[in-house]
Amino acid sequence: MPRILALDGVSEEGITILRDASFEVDIRPAQKPAELAAIIGDYDGLIVRSPTKVTAEAIEKAGKLKVIGRAGAGTDNVDKDAATKRGIIVMNVPGGNTISTCEHTFALMFALCRNVPAAHQSMMEGRWDRKKFNGTELAGKTIGIVGAGRIGGAVAKRAQAFEMKVLVFDPILTKLKAEALGVELVSIDELIERSDFITIHAPKSEKTNDLIRAEHFAKMKPNCRIVNCARGGIVNEQDLANALREKKIAGAALDVYTSEPLESNPFLGLDNIVTTPHLAASTDEAQLTVSVDIAKQIVDYLTTGAVVNAVNVPSMDAETAKQLQPSLVLAERLGKFVSQYMKGRPTALQIAYDGELGVTDTYPITAAILTGFLSPLVESVNAVSAPHLLKEYGIEFSETRGAAHPNYAFQIRVKAVTDQESHEIAGTLFNGKEPRICGIDGTRVDVELVSGMVVCTNEDKPMVLGRIALTLGEAGVNIANLALGRKAAGNHATTVINIDGTMDRSVLETLRKVPHVVEARFVQV
Repeated sequence: MPRILALDGVSEEGITILRDASFEVDIRPAQKPAELAAIIGDYDGLIVRSPTKVTAEAIEKAGKLKVIGRAGAGTDNVDKDAATKRGIIVMNVPGGNTISTCEHTFALMFALCRNVPAAHQSMMEGRWDRKKFNGTELAGKTIGIVGAGRIGGAVAKRAQAFEMKVLVFDPILTKLKAEALGVELVSIDELIERSDFITIHAPKSEKTNDLIRAEHFAKMKPNCRIVNCARGGIVNEQDLANALREKKIAGAALDVYTSEPLESNPFLGLDNIVTTPHLAASTDEAQLTVSVDIAKQIVDYLTTGAVVNAVNVPSMDAETAKQLQPSLVLAERLGKFVSQYMKGRPTALQIAYDGELGVTDTYPITAAILTGFLSPLVESVNAVSAPHLLKEYGIEFSETRGAAHPNYAFQIRVKAVTDQESHEIAGTLFNGKEPRICGIDGTRVDVELVSGMVVCTNEDKPMVLGRIALTLGEAGVNIANLALGRKAAGNHATTVINIDGTMDRSVLETLRKVPHVVEARFVQV
């Protein structure tokens, strides 16, 4: 009889589904990582909401664990790489909290523009400060939506009902789809400059970390108000606090934070901000939906093997999964690399398989590439939803099979075409298990496809590599590995550097100023 550990207040209706399937269910409150690690070894399945962090250390102790179910959409609190390595399926419930998050966005927006918290506090203190709390209307204003997925699309629809003009920044939304939504597709800079309200509905990734920061607050309208119910860190909190304190913008409302629970609060003492403790998904309806759905998915998986809404593996039988695992890791990382390496709005994605893959059906590998490609760009993508999302966003897709490469048993080439440029990244497996990049835009390289990577295009001249390494060293960035490639002497060369950890975006700007460096980009896989 499978044993399930349910944490973080999973709804009783979900618990009932599990017990009706003859599962043994233990219910506990949120667990700290060390606490979870101490007990997780006894369970076949785990269900969490957002409070509990399922770390690599905990997963390492999960000797029996087969499935982790996230009762919600976001899986930031689950170490998916660690789970995948242990053969543990990670499932979520995409869309279960769409309405609740959308409505909370408007709740914060209204609270902010009508001064509801301050007016309430004034009344509780026995005052009648009617003239003090003059507000502003939504009607006729321009709202800028960052991210037009499920939640962002729902916000756009309701904003139009409030007679607002809707601007959208979304790196993969096509003009045709934007027209269907009745919104204007703009750049992030144009959205920043034109919006009276800005609301965030993008996933957290390397591309969206500190997406809105000091330079953007300086360009906003003085009456602009910003709302974030997505993920902490997309809006730089310290820069936001400074902008509010200096009255560069009219106000802000936050439900999410870089560190949760919020420990060091930079907003204390400010009267132009509204904060809530990550409540966007906390409605009776949303919690019921996600609890019931994740319970059903876990029952199906543990009783029949059916995989639904898995975020870390495609649907397939156990033997095929074992055989393909190294190729799936390579595929997803190639997709992530291309997605982060490109600039501009993607219009086409082309996948080419050269050589013998060991399987007739490339769907699982292709699904892994698409998942990796979309994961930095959209919320809650998985192997099942990725092809649909690619089509939904109007990105053309093609797949080809070719003869073996002269230097490799097989290789995978992923080419992304955007409205600004195109790039092709080739990858293979070393010793049948280690993912490697073997080509960038036709230039042969050999570098581990792991962790953070700095990619520099530079003129093939003496001292350039030394200056690049010196720049990284002076910035405190440790070089783990390095690869060089060029098509011909005296032409442009490609330098790929594996680094330990991540690095500040300012280092890239410094690298671009190094003599003979043409471009520098950072990718985190």
